[in-house]
Amino acid sequence: MKKLLIILAAAALTAGTATAQTTNARPPAANGRMEQATPEQQADRLTKQLSLSADQRTQVVTMEKARREEMTTMRGQMQAGGDRTAMRQTMQTMRDKYDTQLKGILTADQYTQYSQRREERADNQGSRKMKMKTKG
Repeated sequence: MKKLLIILAAAALTAGTATAQTTNARPPAANGRMEQATPEQQADRLTKQLSLSADQRTQVVTMEKARREEMTTMRGQMQAGGDRTAMRQTMQTMRDKYDTQLKGILTADQYTQYSQRREERADNQGSRKMKMKTKG
């Protein structure tokens, strides 16, 4: 009887820890990738990181919504058989435009912080990709 209780308790603890480890902050999308943050969520993240004012936050949300509309249009053109090289150049132009707009919204200090964080993220992504290549 004691053995049965011990086994049941161990099974309950194991099941509890297994389900606790599988919760994500954002569930994966249908294609297996993580859901992209909404413009409001991105603005909230920048507000916390860079101490944006209410006006700056509103401008960031508006700019991000416009950027997403452009991206959706461009993806539709690509799926319709667009040129990949032209698409890549257009994407770079859009990134530069976004960066210029953001630079106009943020103060010099905020933009410096933003640039540093972006470079750190790029470095982290690059190191993760290298680890994946060496594992495989």
